[in-house]
Amino acid sequence: MHTHPELLAPAGGFDAALAAFQYGADAVYLGLPRFSARADADNFTPDRLRVLLAYARTFTPAKKVYVTLNTLICDPEINEMLESLATLAELAPDGVIVQDLGVARLIREYFPSLRLHASTQLAAHNLDGVLALKELGFTRVVLARELTCQEIRHIVQESGVAIEIFVHGALCYSYSGLCLFSALTAGRSGNRGRCAYCCREGFWAETGGGCTPVRYAFSMKDLALAPMLFYTVTATGVHALKIEGRMKSPLYVACVTDYYRRKLDGNLTPADEQKCTEDLQTVFSRPWTTLYASARNLELPKFKNASPIDPIAVGHRGAHIGHAEAVSPPFGGIRWLRLTTSRALEKYDGLQIELPNAGRGRPFGFPVKLLRAPGSGNPVFAAPAGTTVEVALPPGNFPPIPPGSPVFCSASQEVRRSHPIKSIRENALRAGCPVDFAISLLPTGMTVTATAQSPWNATVSADTFLSCELTPSRHPGQTAAAVRKAFDRLGDTTWRLGTLTLHDPEHCYARPSCLNEVRRDALTALASAWEQHRDAYLQHIRDTYVALPSYSPAPTYTWTLKMRPAPPSSDTLDFDVVILAIGHTPYAELALTLAQWAARRPRLALPLISHDPERAALRKTAARLIADGWTDWECADLAGYHLLRTLGVTPASSDWSLYATNRISTVELTRMGIQSFVLSPELDFPLIHSLADTTPVPELIVYQHTPHFISETAPHFPEIETMPQRLTLYGHRNRTFITHRLDSRWVTVTQEPLRLTGYLDKTSCTRFRVDLSWSPDPLDNAWRSAIARWL
Repeated sequence: MHTHPELLAPAGGFDAALAAFQYGADAVYLGLPRFSARADADNFTPDRLRVLLAYARTFTPAKKVYVTLNTLICDPEINEMLESLATLAELAPDGVIVQDLGVARLIREYFPSLRLHASTQLAAHNLDGVLALKELGFTRVVLARELTCQEIRHIVQESGVAIEIFVHGALCYSYSGLCLFSALTAGRSGNRGRCAYCCREGFWAETGGGCTPVRYAFSMKDLALAPMLFYTVTATGVHALKIEGRMKSPLYVACVTDYYRRKLDGNLTPADEQKCTEDLQTVFSRPWTTLYASARNLELPKFKNASPIDPIAVGHRGAHIGHAEAVSPPFGGIRWLRLTTSRALEKYDGLQIELPNAGRGRPFGFPVKLLRAPGSGNPVFAAPAGTTVEVALPPGNFPPIPPGSPVFCSASQEVRRSHPIKSIRENALRAGCPVDFAISLLPTGMTVTATAQSPWNATVSADTFLSCELTPSRHPGQTAAAVRKAFDRLGDTTWRLGTLTLHDPEHCYARPSCLNEVRRDALTALASAWEQHRDAYLQHIRDTYVALPSYSPAPTYTWTLKMRPAPPSSDTLDFDVVILAIGHTPYAELALTLAQWAARRPRLALPLISHDPERAALRKTAARLIADGWTDWECADLAGYHLLRTLGVTPASSDWSLYATNRISTVELTRMGIQSFVLSPELDFPLIHSLADTTPVPELIVYQHTPHFISETAPHFPEIETMPQRLTLYGHRNRTFITHRLDSRWVTVTQEPLRLTGYLDKTSCTRFRVDLSWSPDPLDNAWRSAIARWL
């Protein structure tokens, strides 16, 4: 067990990284301008990353820097991804956080110096999934947020892989990596770093009395395991605790890192903890939840949560400081809000008031420009905690503020002053790749050999000669120091001085200007040789994957039907392949259904989500079915793939959720033994066309109630105490959604299914799939009219 886990903080920009390190983070994670799941963050250029790495290594022990390449990539982006990987191999961060299986393969084969960390976007939620990632070369796995402490502990103890969990920050309603809502309704893929945060939108529900606004049916509270942090650390033994927030400010990073650092170190009294909590909430805070970390744990009853959804508002609230007591009539053009504040207030702080039926889910907020004691005409700069104070409301119209409305401090000048972020002397840092110099001084000039070790196990060298007349030195004992001083002046180049060897048999004197000139020439020559070597190496990789084997699509169509277990019918027998999604159905019930399929022998499919408490029963069911002769299977993720492999079966196909969006990831599926894969519903027609001739053979979904959300959490529904098993919701984009309970999860689909039958000739695909496994109606008959003529 690791009693001192790494504290990992977000760095959306350089100042946020400085804040994280200065307030106690052991490591930061950050993104480059491309291929980051936070594409809109202030991501790092290679030059800024180089400086940060040098700064991180000035600490004892050295701090760590992890880089996110945690999006799915497509074929047109492979060249740019190769450039990014080559740059990272040169910079040598402490790890690379990856979602795409093709990127993981590139790192394993061509950039093995980079340590692979599995992104939470890979939705690793059980031991099988983690073990599969271990076999793929990942040394650390970021688990899905939906796990309990008991599940996490089991994975830590049994996997032999470093495990990282989130302890604070924003939550996705859907399992990360399995959310298609933003891509399919807003055209912005969360798997590509462009999430539109559709789960924060308002919805209306269909009820017996008509259409009822449910406001924010899917908007999650923020995760905060601070109240149970000691238990989380000791009970799970995880290697790293991760704070979410690459879109947040440096001040937020300073406050949240300071809080968790002091909490981990045991340096907080109850009063200190209360202040840290409130300070953090003034910078950014939604209501907090421990989600499912304490679920099924009788030792932690005080951490049991109500719903982790906040249906009232979205975004920042602040620290609760009191309630509105009264609003004065206008006098002198000003109206005053009176409240008794539990927190000291001062001029230029920010306030927010939570109002009933507030539009767009946002509190009414304004800056504090004038403060006064009640009834006094004299303004004051600050009001201490526990006092009644009047705050000037902004001029113009503002919403009614009923007495009793909660008031929050949403920005604090005191917090800003108490968390300064120090700048660093960048020119004092030793950044860049080490270069070794061998220097010869001769009366006719200087010869320099510059040598550097590339990250792909090759030595790169360049020779330079500067013709100049060198005279005998009057102080030969000072020559070595003068040469070292000149060659150590590498400034903001991509190099730093490694070793220096001086050959000076005739004790020559070299003018500083000549030393500087030959140093510049040597670095220019080395950089040119390095780029040539780098380009040749990347071209070798490109040539390897341009020549990937492909197949000529068959002239006839092949049709697959995927459905939940049900007896065969004449319609189902029209399909070339039938797949039954067994979910977590007990063996005895499955056996009765499968007996009716004995003549057809359909393929069986494992469920996408299977937590460890469900996994044992699922393994037993799958083992009995395999023993009965059912050896044709489909997996939906790496966990299912690993489970089947341990039972002696290689799945014939993989569903869309085992993403393959580029040719290199399809090569990985081939290596795993998979014969066909389902294209992601996120792909557009050009990308579908680019994968049409790959192996494994791609299947295109032409009919499906595509799961936009797959969640452990029921949506908010205020009308009744017990959540119905099916709920119809209306969104802002004139779309109707159905959220229904399916195999112990909550699945949200559009009422109208995906239909691509009118576009089959444009896709170049010849294998098509009708997927009824996510349909809200077990016997979905609408597909018949959609594809009858194709069958």
